[in-house]
Amino acid sequence: MAKISEMTQLSPTMSEGVLVKWLKKKGDSVAPGEILAEVETDKAVMEMEAFDSGVILEILAQEGAKLPVGAPVAIIGKAGEDITSLLSEAKSRSSATTSTAPTQNSPEPTPSPSPSPGPRPKKQETVVTSTVSEPEEEEVSSPKENPVSRGLSPSALEGRIKASPLAKRLAEESGIDLSKIRGSGPDGRIIKRDIENGISAFSSSGTSPFAGEIMQEEKLPISGMRKTIASRLVHSKTHQPHFYLDMEIDADALVHLRENFNSDLKESGEEIKLSINDFIIRASALALLKVPEVNSSWREDHILKHGRVDIGVAVSIEGGLITPYVRNADKRSVLEIGRTVKELASRARERKLKPEEFSDGTFTVSNLGMFGVNRFAAVINEPEAAILAVGNVVSKPVIKNGNIVPGKTLSVCLSCDHRVVDGAVGAGWLEVFRNFLEHPLRLLA
Repeated sequence: MAKISEMTQLSPTMSEGVLVKWLKKKGDSVAPGEILAEVETDKAVMEMEAFDSGVILEILAQEGAKLPVGAPVAIIGKAGEDITSLLSEAKSRSSATTSTAPTQNSPEPTPSPSPSPGPRPKKQETVVTSTVSEPEEEEVSSPKENPVSRGLSPSALEGRIKASPLAKRLAEESGIDLSKIRGSGPDGRIIKRDIENGISAFSSSGTSPFAGEIMQEEKLPISGMRKTIASRLVHSKTHQPHFYLDMEIDADALVHLRENFNSDLKESGEEIKLSINDFIIRASALALLKVPEVNSSWREDHILKHGRVDIGVAVSIEGGLITPYVRNADKRSVLEIGRTVKELASRARERKLKPEEFSDGTFTVSNLGMFGVNRFAAVINEPEAAILAVGNVVSKPVIKNGNIVPGKTLSVCLSCDHRVVDGAVGAGWLEVFRNFLEHPLRLLA
């Protein structure tokens, strides 16, 4: 008997997915476990499997369609089977639940293929529209239809630009081109407020008003990943009472150990190069063993103290952020951690992680040091009870043995869920963590 195949929930946080590519076509035979298509979820591009045996009798969703979980995507059954009723059912369900990606005729902008840094787009000329309609003393209302509401620019009105005397004077003094301003007064007349808005737009864009250009406003579509990030972070900040503990760490010994370690790896033919973050993950894991209260989660009627140490590493990817986990980090060497993080980060950027690789962790490390950030505070990755924010290693004068000498320091901030971690517990964890980093040979044991 023919059945409708649906968009499968491929990750715990997935509510909709984009059908990236069909790997099967109409008429192909399939069996349970075979891959039907590739689907982009809020976290990664994943494979959607078949759950039924038979032949693909109809493809119901095209590549590029954005579909909610449970939406019809195909019909699978016996060759030659009558599927008229199923087609009618699928059409009815699709009209109620399916949201497809914007087409070329859609008034909404299509998603950018990559938000990664690149050449800045050329500035485009546009007009400034006032969103307020308070009257000015010099303006006289008119019963005529406002041509601006028909999308006409001031320069197109009767072959001249309509502006109040005060607006013209302000524009001349500020070097504003009136043809670039859309008026909000009667009949589209440019008034004082429109000129002030134009000057404000020039100032906020960082350009000179004499350049005669205004940065164009743009409505950016919200991706599934961005929706998930927004939802989870708002929930975390709303429901988890955050407090923050800062600490500055002497990083001299850590930096020297890393340099020597990488030098030895290079001489031995190893291609990997360990980062400061690899040592930080190792130190975090060992500190969680010594202060297990931080390696816990709030469960409403109890606090769950985890029997494992799975540390997440925040990775910036196209369209947002994802946190793959180093499982059993306390049982891994620094070198093993380095290799694991490199491999996970690579697959994260390719959106090839499996759901079990970016969910159900116990602690997270977020490091922005590589971007030159000295210190910051991170939002807890719920349901974990803490997250460590790591800044850059900074070279500066420090006091050692009563003398001012050159040194290297590392600033960290531990964000804690106060329902689980009290101030003294969080401070105790940071002290253990600092001892490991300031005596980094202990991390190699």
